[in-house]
Amino acid sequence: MGALLCGALACLLSLQLMGLASVDPPQGARWAEARARWSARAPDSYYIAVRIEALGRVCAQRLEVRGGWVRRVLENTCDTLWVDPLTVDQLFALSSDIESIPASRCVPSPHDCPCQRVFTLRRVEYDAEYGFPSAIIARSEVQFHPMRRDFWEYLWTESNLPACQPARRRFTVQVLALTPLPPESPVQTAEFRQVQ
Repeated sequence: MGALLCGALACLLSLQLMGLASVDPPQGARWAEARARWSARAPDSYYIAVRIEALGRVCAQRLEVRGGWVRRVLENTCDTLWVDPLTVDQLFALSSDIESIPASRCVPSPHDCPCQRVFTLRRVEYDAEYGFPSAIIARSEVQFHPMRRDFWEYLWTESNLPACQPARRRFTVQVLALTPLPPESPVQTAEFRQVQ
């Protein structure tokens, strides 16, 4: 009788969890909705200021974007992080890449896996008006991977736990400002062509 009661309780709990999971739309759906909103309302030209935190460093970019292309780099202190200038199109690509990374990956390699790098936080926030990714946040750390045989082999052969250092990583991209710009006049466009 007790086993039957526990089984029924487990089924009820799993149905509730499935119901809770179905309330939140999948991340891909949020991305597609935001991309559609940006496509419908996107200004042809805009100024964007971005703050990036990665590898323990913080840098900034300020760009003038016209027709989807970076027209002028007003500030870019991200050379040491090898981050290309981030237009809204690149922010959408980056947010899609972040969301598509598996929740955990083997460390130090796919073939030797006593540890795993696990996302502790992965979130993309979208601007309510224009739809562009206003914040991309990813946090991860290295943990033991007891579900893999490599973990147990290491423990057996070394008589010690694997050296799965927390090795926390923080990656944040935050749009500080996005300001639509007026269209260029024909005189400005002619001057730009002459400079090239």
